[in-house]
Amino acid sequence: MPSHLLHGLNPYLLHFSESLSLRWTGAASLVGFLLAFVWLRQRTGRGDSPLPPQEVTGFVVYASLFGVMLGGRLGYVLLHQWDDFSRDGSIFFQFRQGGASMPGALLGVLAFTAYSAHQHRRSWLHLMDTLAVLAPLGFLLWHLAAFTAGEPLGHVSTAPWAMRFPAELSIDGFQPADVPALDLSPLAQAPGHELARLANESPALLEELHRVLPARHPVLLYQAVLEGLVLAGLLFALRKRWPGLPRGMMSGCFFLLYGVLACATLPFREPALNLPVSYQFETGVPMAALMMMVGAAFMTAALTQRRAVPSLPSP
Repeated sequence: MPSHLLHGLNPYLLHFSESLSLRWTGAASLVGFLLAFVWLRQRTGRGDSPLPPQEVTGFVVYASLFGVMLGGRLGYVLLHQWDDFSRDGSIFFQFRQGGASMPGALLGVLAFTAYSAHQHRRSWLHLMDTLAVLAPLGFLLWHLAAFTAGEPLGHVSTAPWAMRFPAELSIDGFQPADVPALDLSPLAQAPGHELARLANESPALLEELHRVLPARHPVLLYQAVLEGLVLAGLLFALRKRWPGLPRGMMSGCFFLLYGVLACATLPFREPALNLPVSYQFETGVPMAALMMMVGAAFMTAALTQRRAVPSLPSP
């Protein structure tokens, strides 16, 4: 039997019923919000944050709600459900059905921090720089949590770490790697983790899945490493090596490096799994290029701000 692993992770951390459950993606968001609170409290204690201590809790709560959650939901609806949303605006409030866009969450945080900085007359660039160093850890948690859903996003591969994704059976136009010996149509609509559980209980089904499912690159793990660990390491190194960077430069480096590292995983993605154009836009070169342009805009603002500061006369 082939050595490639069969993806069998359960996307639910807790699952009591269809209306009462907690996915790993939701748990990742909660952990990310907690990390943001701890990080901002530490920076505030060191005097390196534009927020006073008494406002950290409120800022994290509202940034999470209006920036990440509502921004991510709005981005998803506009990108992937526009036709339905244009006919029925209540679709936006159907949170139970899931659906969030990472670029939408990023833009939501940008908008909320700009509003918060304007309301309290603080430096928006300073506030963004404080959050930019932490954001990659949120990406790490999000990609790892999304990986539990078992979406077969990668190219077919013979690499030893490639995986077989049972959820691929439910994709329209699925092409088996070999002629099926069993009738798998009754299982086509079952969740991937349920198929993996059934396969572990039935050696015949397990062998059949290993035979008909192609092994693919685990792209979300690549993204977790690059957009999470690598990006965090680069930003922390920049912050330590050049602590006197002008305000806005760290945010510019974040968006620019994020776009570059997002492009690094594109050669491993499978573009022909019947995904709509909107998904290809969000996960392809256009979105990465947009992030790099946002980064260039932050860098330009940082350099312009530095040149605008008058030099003090020497005594």
